[in-house]
Amino acid sequence: MELVDMWDFSRGEIVWSQLLILSVALFSLGAFCYALILLYSQNGISIHFFLFIISILVSFAIIYAILRRLSRELFTYTYFPIRFNRKNGKVYVIGNNKKVETYDWKNLNIHMDAEVNAPWDVRCCDVDDNGVIQRTFSLPFRYQRVHKVLYGHFEFVNRYMSAKDDKELAEVASSIRHIFPVHQRKETFKESVQRSLLEYHYDFDDTEFPEKTLQLDWLFVINIPFWFLKLLGRRLSILTSKTPHFPSDIESQCPIDPNDRFDLNENPPVSALVKPTTVLEKAFYAIMIAVVTLASLSVFALIVDIIGAMRPHGDYPSFFKMLWDVLLFRWL
Repeated sequence: MELVDMWDFSRGEIVWSQLLILSVALFSLGAFCYALILLYSQNGISIHFFLFIISILVSFAIIYAILRRLSRELFTYTYFPIRFNRKNGKVYVIGNNKKVETYDWKNLNIHMDAEVNAPWDVRCCDVDDNGVIQRTFSLPFRYQRVHKVLYGHFEFVNRYMSAKDDKELAEVASSIRHIFPVHQRKETFKESVQRSLLEYHYDFDDTEFPEKTLQLDWLFVINIPFWFLKLLGRRLSILTSKTPHFPSDIESQCPIDPNDRFDLNENPPVSALVKPTTVLEKAFYAIMIAVVTLASLSVFALIVDIIGAMRPHGDYPSFFKMLWDVLLFRWL
């Protein structure tokens, strides 16, 4: 059984947020360079000249840090797999450094943990004889607090690893009600839309009947511009990254029987999720992108207008009006 990493849920956030910061940083760097040229042409070498040199160096450091952060989602792997081998009791994990680590499931110290101001997750730790943590990885699902769904998530994996026969495996497989089988392939645009929308569903309080809980939260309406940016970031991340593959020695230990009736890549529980995009769906996505783009630009223009209205001593033009004058061809 192979699961995605816990950061797959938020994939795309780093791309759009850091690209926005990078754009501001590059614009500021250009302004600094222009001011530096003016100062040098007017005053030659001066204290202001050295201050601008320092500012430019700081800007380069910020840009480098942003590029390093972008590398977590761009030109990397489409996901970082956690593979569970039930037969030999091993767990194989590819981290964001692209290195493979192997764990013994029965020897792991498992508990729930959370970083500062972050959701809780199920932490799997490899400890030495003195109880000191040597390595760690997390199961994919996270939750805002310690909740029964986290216990259920661990029990799902544990039941799979301890299954002895087909009856027990069938019980585990039947509990999987919603899946995007992206094993060794890139997710489609349709899957990216569905995956990113999961963030705006109600809490998974009733995991036995996801058909009832997988309903969009009304807050999605006011978050459409941010969801759209995240979707674009996710698609850019997927398109620039490659699918992960374990080394051949690990692959040889994890063969998949072509007739395996529990192979959910071939027999997904909701087949509609992985069906090819129809012409009607493509038209819908095209219209959706156009509408969301207009909504996002309008919100941005309104924010700029509000900031302009707060500034004293100035009659600033309305960017919202200018935007729609262009879109409605009033400039002709």
